[in-house]
Amino acid sequence: MKLFTLFGIEIRLDFSVVFIFALIVYSLGTGVFPSWHPGWPAGTVWSMALMAGLLFFASLLAHEMSHSLVARRFGIRVPRITLFLFGGMAEIETEAETPGEEFAIAIAGPLMSLAIAMICMLYASTAIEDSLVEVIMEDPETGMAEIGPFVTVCLWLGSVNLMLAIFNMVPGFPLDGGRVARAAIWQVTGDRLKATQLAANAGRLFGWLIMGLGFWELLALRSMGGLWLVLIGWFLSHLAAQSYAAVFTQNRLAPVTVADLMRTHFERVTGDTTVSRFVDECLLRSSQLMWPVMENGRCIGTASIEEVMKLPVDDRDTTTVREIALSLEASGVLDAALPAMEAMGALARRQDRPVPVVAGGEVVGLLRGADILKWLTLHGGEHRLAG
Repeated sequence: MKLFTLFGIEIRLDFSVVFIFALIVYSLGTGVFPSWHPGWPAGTVWSMALMAGLLFFASLLAHEMSHSLVARRFGIRVPRITLFLFGGMAEIETEAETPGEEFAIAIAGPLMSLAIAMICMLYASTAIEDSLVEVIMEDPETGMAEIGPFVTVCLWLGSVNLMLAIFNMVPGFPLDGGRVARAAIWQVTGDRLKATQLAANAGRLFGWLIMGLGFWELLALRSMGGLWLVLIGWFLSHLAAQSYAAVFTQNRLAPVTVADLMRTHFERVTGDTTVSRFVDECLLRSSQLMWPVMENGRCIGTASIEEVMKLPVDDRDTTTVREIALSLEASGVLDAALPAMEAMGALARRQDRPVPVVAGGEVVGLLRGADILKWLTLHGGEHRLAG
């Protein structure tokens, strides 16, 4: 769900955030704040819990925005940021070109979280009187009960952002610390793919350790909180493998163009062919998914089963393919000279539908996502995290 646009970057919300937001507010409203302030009325407890939850996600957005703005400083496009169950993700379209750029982009997020933590702690320290600090040190329960509502929220938010900064600096890809480690290894070895492999291995190991801790807490301590650790550990391990696969794919496809991947053996259909004949002689007798529609020696559009299904069956004998064809613009054509990585977004939006490839104004091939997977299988080899 799109929320708003900030600095030209679309801010989106995954619906899983509703669950984690409710969990945070509930835990603060029923556990943390009542234990700190047993004398607070229910209205104060829940309003502060709601404020803390909103400020927490605002701090997550600030964390991801810092990554995005630094990336844009290096000319890397960031179309959107998505907040989801485990935090947020800045959708940076391309990889950094140098280890220095990678380091700067990666470190920006933890530094922002650390800055938020320091600001919150500094405000709380100035708002709390020295005599009250002594009381808190001697008797935390009595001292915390004397702290005001907003200062309480700042103390909680500061501690959470401090933990967020520390957690993100764990040297396991794709956490920020893993990206910092990758930048360092990349700087030393000069091999970005090898650096990514080593950092991703560390990320998977960290995920497995968290899963192991979760299982121990679940089985030995019989605490349901272990389920969260298991879920987070699995998520981090899976994300490390997926992130390495993405970098591997980008590395293999870097020198490749659309012309290297497209299918050049395909059939065409003339515009004056009736739809019924198109169905009988093309759709039913070929595995091809899209046909360029030709007229006077040039392509005027494309036709597929999707266009046929929009036409009533009784009209197929009297309707020509020309009349149901999509224009080339509507078909989302790709230039044959376009780098393969730049074509990935267009192919993802088209799902499994082929995209016409043009050169010199003529359709010279068809391309879909499966063709890239086939090329990688035949030319790219296997990507492995171990070793």
